[in-house]
Amino acid sequence: MIFRGYFDESYSREFFTFSCLMSDLVGWKDIERNWKLCLQAKNKQLRRSGRKQISRYHAADCSSCLGEFSGWTVDEQIAFVKELLSCLSRGRAWVNTISYTVPLADFTGAFPQCADDPLGACYGEMLKFAMLEMVAQVEDGKKKLGDIKPISFVLFHERCSYDGRLLDAFRTMLRDPTFRGRERFSEITPLGWEHCLALQCADMIAYENFKDAERRMTGRKRRKSLECLLATNRFGGRSKQMNKENVLQWRDILLEASSV
Repeated sequence: MIFRGYFDESYSREFFTFSCLMSDLVGWKDIERNWKLCLQAKNKQLRRSGRKQISRYHAADCSSCLGEFSGWTVDEQIAFVKELLSCLSRGRAWVNTISYTVPLADFTGAFPQCADDPLGACYGEMLKFAMLEMVAQVEDGKKKLGDIKPISFVLFHERCSYDGRLLDAFRTMLRDPTFRGRERFSEITPLGWEHCLALQCADMIAYENFKDAERRMTGRKRRKSLECLLATNRFGGRSKQMNKENVLQWRDILLEASSV
């Protein structure tokens, strides 16, 4: 069985969130078809009312009613997002997510050598964490379910200025003889959002995880869009918000590994 994982990030001056959205080939086929139909239906509605159509879903712009979503009402934005979210659990679709959020101040405090480019370092190291978590979930599944079909992963991310950092991190993991499960990974490929609807889905989940991490710090209520997704029985995964202690542990693990 092949799982296709799509990565995206969301960040502010305070936090960086790196998230992966996964499903199998059948699941992604249904998700992308329904997502496309949802976009087409919305554009048809916008066209009929003489309003500007959208080229894609973009989480930050949609949430703030900016860019192509300028002029939208909050109610309209919420309804649209809920409709898109339903694509992730309709038909044969199911999704699993892995997400990490790190406070950037704590990260640069523990890794002062990365202060000039903390985002690049976060991209690379969080990809490694995600790969470890994917293998751990497979092993947990084997313990609970017994023999299951062999599982492998093919990874994708939106093309960005850190393509090289992600590829280097991926190759480092595949060369690491201590990484049990490295044989499950074959490739990581940068793609443009205009050619890949799944990246729009990954953008949504990265943004929702980022806002949820932010919510925990501010005490605000959970976003209705995330509540809608969590209420389905075809969405699962793990989301980890690191604190200062976690970041220091992360640093110590890397130092120990480099000294072996």
